[in-house]
Amino acid sequence: MTRRSVLLGAVAIVLGSVLMLSLFWGLQHAAVSNPPVLGRAAPVLAIQPAAGERISVSDLRGKPVVLNFWASWCGPCVEEGGLLATASSANPHVAFVGADNRDTPGAFEAFEKLHPHPYPAGPIVNGSYQSYGVAGLPATFFIDSDGTVVASFTGPLDANTLGHYLGLISA
Repeated sequence: MTRRSVLLGAVAIVLGSVLMLSLFWGLQHAAVSNPPVLGRAAPVLAIQPAAGERISVSDLRGKPVVLNFWASWCGPCVEEGGLLATASSANPHVAFVGADNRDTPGAFEAFEKLHPHPYPAGPIVNGSYQSYGVAGLPATFFIDSDGTVVASFTGPLDANTLGHYLGLISA
């Protein structure tokens, strides 16, 4: 091997490592600035919880809302479930809503038995995840008390990130 090929190999490894670290960081901190909804009124969306009445995001106007799109087959959705449950109990002034995305009724019911939501959660019965620009799960939207989408986050939330976004809609 020549000195030049060793140098090129080292540069390739360093560049590859930087690229992978950037990708990893981006996935861990995937705050999404979703132009179709950010800064606009929250699109129409309603869910049907297993027990209780249909809940529409627009009916919650006057209260900040954390709208979480999830599915029973989504491993990261299960990961962040405990964090969202704790946050909903600690922030009674904020409405938490779980929109079950593309599940069968049986899968939704089975998931709720294993991982019950302490806040309203259910299949989408009016509107769609597409209207929010959801491309991957979990996806969480932070809506202020005027009904404006302030921020969104794709991927499992951690406590610091969730706290930051709650601060944006709770002020």
